[in-house]
Amino acid sequence: MPRTLWLKFSVFNFVLVALLGVIMRYKILYSLPFLEQKHLQEAHSHFAFYGWITNVLYILMVIYLSKVRPEISVRKYNILIILNLMASFAMIGTFIYGGYFWGSIAASAVALLVSFVFAFFFVKDLKYLRETSKIWFLGGLFFAVISSAGVFNLAYMKSSGNITQDLYLASEYYFLHFQYNGFFIFACIGLLLYSLKEAGTLIIEKENKLMFWLMFFGCLIGFGLSVLWLKLSMPVFALIILASLAQTYGAFLLYRIVRRSWTNLILKWSVVQRFVVIFVGSAFAAKILLQLASNVPAVSQFAFGFRNVVIAYLHLVLLMCIATYLLSLVLATNYFNISKSLITGLKLFLAGIFLNEFMLGLMGVFSIRYIAVPYANHFLLAFSVLILVALLMIFVSLRRRKEI
Repeated sequence: MPRTLWLKFSVFNFVLVALLGVIMRYKILYSLPFLEQKHLQEAHSHFAFYGWITNVLYILMVIYLSKVRPEISVRKYNILIILNLMASFAMIGTFIYGGYFWGSIAASAVALLVSFVFAFFFVKDLKYLRETSKIWFLGGLFFAVISSAGVFNLAYMKSSGNITQDLYLASEYYFLHFQYNGFFIFACIGLLLYSLKEAGTLIIEKENKLMFWLMFFGCLIGFGLSVLWLKLSMPVFALIILASLAQTYGAFLLYRIVRRSWTNLILKWSVVQRFVVIFVGSAFAAKILLQLASNVPAVSQFAFGFRNVVIAYLHLVLLMCIATYLLSLVLATNYFNISKSLITGLKLFLAGIFLNEFMLGLMGVFSIRYIAVPYANHFLLAFSVLILVALLMIFVSLRRRKEI
Protein backbone atom coordinates (compact mmCIF):
# COMPACT_ATOMS: atom_id res chain seq x y z
CA MET A 1 0.00 0.00 0.00
CA PRO A 2 1.38 3.48 -0.90
CA ARG A 3 2.51 5.57 2.06
CA THR A 4 -0.08 8.24 1.33
CA LEU A 5 -2.84 5.67 1.85
CA TRP A 6 -1.18 4.30 5.00
CA LEU A 7 -0.98 7.80 6.48
CA LYS A 8 -4.51 8.76 5.44
CA PHE A 9 -5.85 5.54 6.91
CA SER A 10 -4.08 6.44 10.17
CA VAL A 11 -5.95 9.75 10.26
CA PHE A 12 -9.18 7.81 9.62
CA ASN A 13 -8.36 5.72 12.69
CA PHE A 14 -7.95 8.94 14.67
CA VAL A 15 -11.44 9.92 13.49
CA LEU A 16 -12.76 6.62 14.88
CA VAL A 17 -11.04 7.31 18.22
CA ALA A 18 -12.75 10.72 18.32
CA LEU A 19 -16.10 9.14 17.40
CA LEU A 20 -15.83 6.69 20.29
CA GLY A 21 -14.98 9.66 22.53
CA VAL A 22 -18.13 11.49 21.40
CA ILE A 23 -20.27 8.42 22.07
CA MET A 24 -18.83 8.10 25.59
CA ARG A 25 -19.47 11.80 26.30
CA TYR A 26 -23.00 11.48 24.90
CA LYS A 27 -23.69 8.43 27.05
CA ILE A 28 -22.76 10.35 30.22
CA LEU A 29 -25.61 12.81 29.54
CA TYR A 30 -28.18 10.78 27.64
CA SER A 31 -29.48 7.24 27.50
CA LEU A 32 -27.77 4.74 25.26
CA PRO A 33 -28.75 1.45 26.96
CA PHE A 34 -27.44 -0.98 24.33
CA LEU A 35 -23.83 0.14 24.97
CA GLU A 36 -21.95 -0.31 28.25
CA GLN A 37 -19.78 2.65 29.19
CA LYS A 38 -16.93 0.60 30.63
CA HIS A 39 -16.73 -1.51 27.48
CA LEU A 40 -16.70 1.66 25.36
CA GLN A 41 -13.83 3.05 27.44
CA GLU A 42 -11.83 -0.12 26.96
CA ALA A 43 -12.45 -0.13 23.19
CA HIS A 44 -11.60 3.59 23.01
CA SER A 45 -8.33 3.33 24.93
CA HIS A 46 -7.07 0.17 23.20
CA PHE A 47 -7.87 1.43 19.70
CA ALA A 48 -6.33 4.84 20.50
CA PHE A 49 -3.13 3.11 21.58
CA TYR A 50 -2.84 0.50 18.83
CA GLY A 51 -5.11 1.57 15.97
CA TRP A 52 -4.04 5.22 15.98
CA ILE A 53 -0.81 6.05 17.87
CA THR A 54 1.12 2.77 17.49
CA ASN A 55 -0.02 2.39 13.89
CA VAL A 56 1.10 5.86 12.80
CA LEU A 57 4.38 5.49 14.73
CA TYR A 58 5.07 2.24 12.87
CA ILE A 59 4.44 3.99 9.53
CA LEU A 60 6.56 7.06 10.35
CA MET A 61 9.38 4.88 11.70
CA VAL A 62 9.34 2.78 8.51
CA ILE A 63 9.51 6.01 6.46
CA TYR A 64 12.50 7.02 8.58
CA LEU A 65 14.11 3.59 7.97
CA SER A 66 13.61 3.90 4.21
CA LYS A 67 15.44 7.25 4.30
CA VAL A 68 18.43 6.18 6.37
CA ARG A 69 18.64 2.60 5.00
CA PRO A 70 17.07 2.76 1.50
CA GLU A 71 18.49 -0.66 0.63
CA ILE A 72 16.34 -2.35 3.29
CA SER A 73 13.09 -3.96 2.09
CA VAL A 74 10.08 -2.73 4.08
CA ARG A 75 7.68 -5.45 2.90
CA LYS A 76 7.84 -7.27 6.24
CA TYR A 77 6.86 -4.04 8.03
CA ASN A 78 3.84 -3.61 5.74
CA ILE A 79 2.66 -7.08 6.77
CA LEU A 80 3.14 -6.22 10.46
CA ILE A 81 1.23 -2.94 10.06
CA ILE A 82 -1.68 -4.83 8.46
CA LEU A 83 -1.69 -7.39 11.29
CA ASN A 84 -1.64 -4.61 13.89
CA LEU A 85 -4.58 -2.91 12.16
CA MET A 86 -6.55 -6.17 12.01
CA ALA A 87 -5.96 -6.73 15.73
CA SER A 88 -6.88 -3.10 16.49
CA PHE A 89 -10.22 -3.28 14.67
CA ALA A 90 -10.89 -6.63 16.34
CA MET A 91 -10.36 -4.86 19.68
CA ILE A 92 -13.07 -2.31 18.89
CA GLY A 93 -15.66 -5.02 18.25
CA THR A 94 -14.68 -7.40 21.03
CA PHE A 95 -14.26 -4.80 23.77
CA ILE A 96 -17.58 -3.11 22.92
CA TYR A 97 -19.26 -6.52 22.87
CA GLY A 98 -17.95 -7.95 26.12
CA GLY A 99 -15.07 -6.01 27.65
CA TYR A 100 -12.25 -8.28 28.77
CA PHE A 101 -12.94 -11.86 27.62
CA TRP A 102 -11.17 -14.41 25.44
CA GLY A 103 -11.90 -12.49 22.20
CA SER A 104 -10.56 -9.11 23.30
CA ILE A 105 -7.62 -10.75 25.09
CA ALA A 106 -6.73 -12.65 21.91
CA ALA A 107 -6.87 -9.45 19.82
CA SER A 108 -4.69 -7.64 22.36
CA ALA A 109 -2.23 -10.53 22.38
CA VAL A 110 -1.88 -10.36 18.58
CA ALA A 111 -1.13 -6.62 18.76
CA LEU A 112 1.47 -7.25 21.46
CA LEU A 113 3.12 -10.05 19.49
CA VAL A 114 3.25 -7.78 16.44
CA SER A 115 5.05 -5.15 18.54
CA PHE A 116 7.65 -7.76 19.56
CA VAL A 117 8.27 -8.78 15.94
CA PHE A 118 8.36 -5.15 14.77
CA ALA A 119 10.91 -4.31 17.48
CA PHE A 120 13.05 -7.34 16.52
CA PHE A 121 13.22 -6.41 12.82
CA PHE A 122 13.65 -2.69 13.44
CA VAL A 123 16.53 -3.20 15.87
CA LYS A 124 18.13 -5.64 13.43
CA ASP A 125 17.80 -3.25 10.49
CA LEU A 126 19.34 -0.37 12.46
CA LYS A 127 22.19 -2.47 13.87
CA TYR A 128 25.09 -0.86 12.02
CA LEU A 129 23.57 2.60 11.59
CA ARG A 130 25.10 5.66 13.28
CA GLU A 131 22.38 8.28 13.37
CA THR A 132 21.03 10.68 16.02
CA SER A 133 17.48 9.34 16.24
CA LYS A 134 18.43 5.65 16.34
CA ILE A 135 18.94 5.51 20.11
CA TRP A 136 15.51 7.09 20.71
CA PHE A 137 13.69 4.55 18.55
CA LEU A 138 15.53 1.67 20.21
CA GLY A 139 14.70 3.06 23.66
CA GLY A 140 11.06 3.50 22.69
CA LEU A 141 10.79 -0.05 21.39
CA PHE A 142 12.42 -1.35 24.58
CA PHE A 143 9.68 0.33 26.63
CA ALA A 144 7.00 -0.98 24.25
CA VAL A 145 8.20 -4.53 24.83
CA ILE A 146 8.48 -4.33 28.63
CA SER A 147 5.08 -2.62 28.91
CA SER A 148 3.51 -5.90 27.78
CA ALA A 149 4.14 -7.41 31.22
CA GLY A 150 1.38 -5.18 32.59
CA VAL A 151 -1.12 -6.34 29.95
CA PHE A 152 -0.30 -10.01 30.42
CA ASN A 153 -0.77 -9.66 34.17
CA LEU A 154 -4.11 -7.85 33.69
CA ALA A 155 -5.28 -10.54 31.26
CA TYR A 156 -4.29 -13.29 33.69
CA MET A 157 -6.14 -11.68 36.59
CA LYS A 158 -9.24 -11.03 34.47
CA SER A 159 -9.38 -14.54 33.03
CA SER A 160 -8.60 -16.31 36.31
CA GLY A 161 -10.81 -14.09 38.48
CA ASN A 162 -7.91 -13.79 40.93
CA ILE A 163 -7.84 -9.98 41.17
CA THR A 164 -5.86 -8.07 43.80
CA GLN A 165 -6.82 -4.39 43.69
CA ASP A 166 -3.33 -2.95 44.28
CA LEU A 167 -1.70 -5.34 41.81
CA TYR A 168 -4.45 -4.68 39.24
CA LEU A 169 -3.95 -0.89 39.43
CA ALA A 170 -0.17 -1.24 39.44
CA SER A 171 -0.30 -3.45 36.31
CA GLU A 172 -2.60 -0.98 34.55
CA TYR A 173 -0.36 1.99 35.39
CA TYR A 174 2.73 -0.03 34.43
CA PHE A 175 1.37 -0.59 30.92
CA LEU A 176 0.18 2.99 30.51
CA HIS A 177 3.41 4.51 31.84
CA PHE A 178 5.78 2.57 29.61
CA GLN A 179 3.55 3.08 26.60
CA TYR A 180 2.99 6.85 26.69
CA ASN A 181 6.01 7.96 28.76
CA GLY A 182 8.20 5.36 27.09
CA PHE A 183 7.39 4.13 23.59
CA PHE A 184 5.24 7.05 22.42
CA ILE A 185 7.34 9.93 23.74
CA PHE A 186 10.73 8.42 22.90
CA ALA A 187 9.63 7.59 19.35
CA CYS A 188 8.21 11.13 18.97
CA ILE A 189 11.51 12.63 20.15
CA GLY A 190 13.34 10.45 17.62
CA LEU A 191 11.08 11.74 14.85
CA LEU A 192 11.49 15.33 16.07
CA LEU A 193 15.30 15.13 16.11
CA TYR A 194 15.36 13.66 12.61
CA SER A 195 13.07 16.42 11.31
CA LEU A 196 15.38 19.00 12.94
CA LYS A 197 18.36 17.39 11.18
CA GLU A 198 16.48 17.56 7.88
CA ALA A 199 15.96 21.28 8.54
CA GLY A 200 19.73 21.72 8.91
CA THR A 201 20.19 21.52 12.69
CA LEU A 202 23.49 20.16 14.00
CA ILE A 203 22.85 17.86 16.96
CA ILE A 204 25.94 17.09 19.04
CA GLU A 205 26.28 13.34 19.70
CA LYS A 206 27.45 13.80 23.29
CA GLU A 207 24.52 16.09 24.09
CA ASN A 208 22.08 13.71 22.43
CA LYS A 209 23.34 10.70 24.43
CA LEU A 210 23.25 12.64 27.72
CA MET A 211 19.68 13.75 27.01
CA PHE A 212 18.66 10.20 26.10
CA TRP A 213 20.12 8.51 29.18
CA LEU A 214 18.70 11.15 31.52
CA MET A 215 15.21 10.61 30.07
CA PHE A 216 15.64 6.84 29.81
CA PHE A 217 16.61 6.56 33.47
CA GLY A 218 13.84 9.02 34.35
CA CYS A 219 11.23 6.94 32.54
CA LEU A 220 12.44 3.56 33.82
CA ILE A 221 12.52 4.57 37.49
CA GLY A 222 9.75 7.13 37.07
CA PHE A 223 7.15 4.35 37.03
CA GLY A 224 7.34 4.69 40.81
CA LEU A 225 5.48 8.01 40.54
CA SER A 226 2.44 6.04 39.36
CA VAL A 227 2.46 3.79 42.42
CA LEU A 228 3.40 6.12 45.29
CA TRP A 229 0.23 4.92 47.05
CA LEU A 230 2.02 1.57 47.64
CA LYS A 231 3.92 3.27 50.52
CA LEU A 232 7.42 2.81 49.13
CA SER A 233 10.53 2.93 51.33
CA MET A 234 12.50 6.18 51.66
CA PRO A 235 15.52 4.98 49.58
CA VAL A 236 13.16 3.99 46.74
CA PHE A 237 11.30 7.29 47.02
CA ALA A 238 14.62 9.19 46.90
CA LEU A 239 15.56 7.29 43.72
CA ILE A 240 12.22 8.23 42.16
CA ILE A 241 12.82 11.91 42.95
CA LEU A 242 16.28 11.65 41.38
CA ALA A 243 14.75 10.04 38.29
CA SER A 244 12.15 12.79 37.88
CA LEU A 245 14.87 15.45 38.23
CA ALA A 246 16.93 13.64 35.58
CA GLN A 247 13.98 13.57 33.19
CA THR A 248 13.31 17.25 33.83
CA TYR A 249 16.89 18.15 32.93
CA GLY A 250 16.67 15.91 29.85
CA ALA A 251 13.53 17.78 28.76
CA PHE A 252 15.40 21.08 29.26
CA LEU A 253 18.21 19.85 26.96
CA LEU A 254 15.59 18.99 24.32
CA TYR A 255 14.11 22.48 24.63
CA ARG A 256 17.60 23.96 24.21
CA ILE A 257 18.14 22.00 20.98
CA VAL A 258 14.81 23.18 19.55
CA ARG A 259 15.52 26.77 20.65
CA ARG A 260 18.94 26.63 18.98
CA SER A 261 17.27 25.37 15.80
CA TRP A 262 14.60 28.07 15.63
CA THR A 263 16.35 30.20 12.99
CA ASN A 264 16.49 27.19 10.66
CA LEU A 265 12.89 26.32 11.42
CA ILE A 266 11.71 29.82 10.50
CA LEU A 267 13.32 29.35 7.10
CA LYS A 268 12.34 25.70 6.51
CA TRP A 269 9.01 25.18 8.33
CA SER A 270 5.63 26.81 7.82
CA VAL A 271 4.04 29.07 10.43
CA VAL A 272 1.54 26.32 11.25
CA GLN A 273 4.31 23.74 11.80
CA ARG A 274 6.13 26.08 14.15
CA PHE A 275 2.94 26.89 16.05
CA VAL A 276 2.20 23.18 16.53
CA VAL A 277 5.72 22.66 17.92
CA ILE A 278 5.12 25.51 20.42
CA PHE A 279 1.67 24.11 21.26
CA VAL A 280 2.97 20.57 21.79
CA GLY A 281 6.10 21.81 23.55
CA SER A 282 3.97 23.77 26.04
CA ALA A 283 1.90 20.65 26.76
CA PHE A 284 5.08 18.59 27.20
CA ALA A 285 6.54 21.21 29.55
CA ALA A 286 3.33 21.14 31.61
CA LYS A 287 3.55 17.34 31.71
CA ILE A 288 7.16 17.45 32.97
CA LEU A 289 6.35 20.06 35.64
CA LEU A 290 3.28 18.14 36.85
CA GLN A 291 5.36 14.97 36.95
CA LEU A 292 7.99 16.78 39.04
CA ALA A 293 5.33 18.19 41.37
CA SER A 294 3.82 14.75 41.93
CA ASN A 295 6.84 13.90 44.07
CA VAL A 296 5.14 15.97 46.78
CA PRO A 297 2.92 13.47 48.67
CA ALA A 298 -0.02 15.88 48.99
CA VAL A 299 0.03 16.60 45.24
CA SER A 300 0.31 12.89 44.41
CA GLN A 301 -2.61 12.05 46.70
CA PHE A 302 -4.69 14.75 45.05
CA ALA A 303 -3.76 13.57 41.53
CA PHE A 304 -4.68 9.94 42.11
CA GLY A 305 -7.62 10.72 44.37
CA PHE A 306 -9.72 12.48 41.76
CA ARG A 307 -10.75 10.84 38.50
CA ASN A 308 -11.05 14.18 36.68
CA VAL A 309 -7.40 14.95 37.43
CA VAL A 310 -6.24 11.57 36.09
CA ILE A 311 -8.31 12.02 32.91
CA ALA A 312 -7.00 15.58 32.45
CA TYR A 313 -3.39 14.40 32.79
CA LEU A 314 -3.85 11.49 30.36
CA HIS A 315 -5.47 13.79 27.80
CA LEU A 316 -2.66 16.33 28.27
CA VAL A 317 -0.04 13.72 27.40
CA LEU A 318 -1.86 11.54 24.87
CA LEU A 319 -4.06 14.07 23.04
CA MET A 320 -2.54 17.51 23.48
CA CYS A 321 1.05 16.32 23.22
CA ILE A 322 1.54 12.97 21.44
CA ALA A 323 -1.50 12.74 19.14
CA THR A 324 -1.25 16.39 18.07
CA TYR A 325 2.43 16.05 17.22
CA LEU A 326 1.89 12.83 15.26
CA LEU A 327 -0.95 14.42 13.29
CA SER A 328 1.31 17.36 12.45
CA LEU A 329 4.03 14.94 11.28
CA VAL A 330 1.56 13.23 8.94
CA LEU A 331 0.75 16.61 7.41
CA ALA A 332 4.45 17.58 7.24
CA THR A 333 5.54 14.51 5.24
CA ASN A 334 5.03 16.45 1.95
CA TYR A 335 2.87 13.60 0.68
CA PHE A 336 -0.29 15.73 0.80
CA ASN A 337 -1.48 19.09 -0.53
CA ILE A 338 -1.89 21.56 2.31
CA SER A 339 -5.20 23.22 1.41
CA LYS A 340 -7.11 25.97 3.22
CA SER A 341 -9.76 23.50 4.40
CA LEU A 342 -7.06 21.26 5.86
CA ILE A 343 -5.46 24.17 7.74
CA THR A 344 -8.91 25.23 8.98
CA GLY A 345 -9.53 21.68 10.21
CA LEU A 346 -6.17 21.67 12.01
CA LYS A 347 -6.93 25.02 13.69
CA LEU A 348 -10.34 23.75 14.85
CA PHE A 349 -8.69 20.58 16.13
CA LEU A 350 -6.15 22.56 18.17
CA ALA A 351 -8.93 24.75 19.55
CA GLY A 352 -11.04 21.70 20.44
CA ILE A 353 -8.33 19.87 22.34
CA PHE A 354 -7.26 23.06 24.15
CA LEU A 355 -10.85 23.73 25.28
CA ASN A 356 -11.26 20.05 26.22
CA GLU A 357 -8.08 20.15 28.34
CA PHE A 358 -9.05 23.48 29.88
CA MET A 359 -12.43 22.11 30.99
CA LEU A 360 -10.91 18.88 32.34
CA GLY A 361 -8.30 20.90 34.23
CA LEU A 362 -10.98 23.20 35.62
CA MET A 363 -12.98 20.21 36.80
CA GLY A 364 -9.85 18.82 38.45
CA VAL A 365 -9.11 22.06 40.30
CA PHE A 366 -12.70 22.44 41.50
CA SER A 367 -12.60 18.81 42.67
CA ILE A 368 -10.36 19.98 45.53
CA ARG A 369 -13.39 21.66 47.09
CA TYR A 370 -15.81 19.01 45.78
CA ILE A 371 -17.46 21.66 43.59
CA ALA A 372 -19.07 20.58 40.32
CA VAL A 373 -18.49 22.84 37.30
CA PRO A 374 -21.95 23.76 35.86
CA TYR A 375 -22.73 22.06 32.54
CA ALA A 376 -19.18 20.65 32.42
CA ASN A 377 -20.24 17.42 30.71
CA HIS A 378 -22.30 19.38 28.16
CA PHE A 379 -19.23 21.46 27.31
CA LEU A 380 -17.06 18.36 27.09
CA LEU A 381 -19.54 16.76 24.69
CA ALA A 382 -19.51 19.91 22.55
CA PHE A 383 -15.70 20.01 22.53
CA SER A 384 -15.46 16.32 21.63
CA VAL A 385 -17.86 16.95 18.72
CA LEU A 386 -15.66 19.86 17.63
CA ILE A 387 -12.59 17.60 17.66
CA LEU A 388 -14.45 14.96 15.63
CA VAL A 389 -15.66 17.50 13.05
CA ALA A 390 -12.15 18.98 12.78
CA LEU A 391 -10.58 15.55 12.21
CA LEU A 392 -13.21 14.75 9.58
CA MET A 393 -12.31 18.00 7.81
CA ILE A 394 -8.63 17.07 7.88
CA PHE A 395 -9.32 13.53 6.66
CA VAL A 396 -11.54 14.65 3.78
CA SER A 397 -9.04 17.38 2.82
CA LEU A 398 -6.08 15.00 2.56
CA ARG A 399 -5.19 14.93 -1.11
CA ARG A 400 -2.11 13.22 -2.52
CA ARG A 401 0.43 15.56 -4.07
CA LYS A 402 0.77 14.89 -7.80
CA GLU A 403 4.57 14.76 -7.71
CA ILE A 404 4.60 12.01 -5.07
